[in-house]
Amino acid sequence: MTDLPEEGQPIEAVPTVYSGTTFRSRLEADWALTLDTQSILWQYEPKKITLPSGARYLPDFWLPVIGTWLEVKGPATPRKEKALELGKARACRCDGPCACAWPGGEMVLLGWVAERTHGDISVARSRSGYASWAAAHGPSAYFTLCPWCGLRQWITLRRPWKCRSCRRSLESEELYQPHDRVLPFGSGSVWSPADTVAIRREIAEQITGAADSEDSRSAAPYEE
Repeated sequence: MTDLPEEGQPIEAVPTVYSGTTFRSRLEADWALTLDTQSILWQYEPKKITLPSGARYLPDFWLPVIGTWLEVKGPATPRKEKALELGKARACRCDGPCACAWPGGEMVLLGWVAERTHGDISVARSRSGYASWAAAHGPSAYFTLCPWCGLRQWITLRRPWKCRSCRRSLESEELYQPHDRVLPFGSGSVWSPADTVAIRREIAEQITGAADSEDSRSAAPYEE
């Protein structure tokens, strides 16, 4: 893995200690911090996997409660063939209703540097901002909160949408992508879907209130 200097040019990875674990890079440590702020249990490089191609692969993180692998990728480490192969190999292949340990099978995520603005990856400030990710295989990955068990997690849009822990329905829940900027990255801030919902509701009410006020002024009788 690589880290980024202020100029945005890639340099060698800087081993970083966080929570008693020595990570190969600062970016990996920041992802561990981000997972901790969301109460997502993680294991760092728990085991090597032999892929169907015969290649050996050591994913960065295993998230055991939600059955998800996370491969952290900096801008100077574009190769993701092994993550793609793992995602395809571990995806659900059930003919009928999913009987996998986790709905949809094991998920493989690619974790990027922080996103600072909508769709803009800032190399100069890669250690703060909002988490950015992508599914290594299959439909896009969405971040959400299960209202039943309280577990924060990523799911895909493969139906039915179910919690990857308690397996209860998430069909009516808010789902978020990186460009929604709801998941603080490496900042220690804990995100709650209620925060984003409340903000959007407040904005909508302000817009409606302004429109009503304008209508009232328009309908008011003319006074000398």
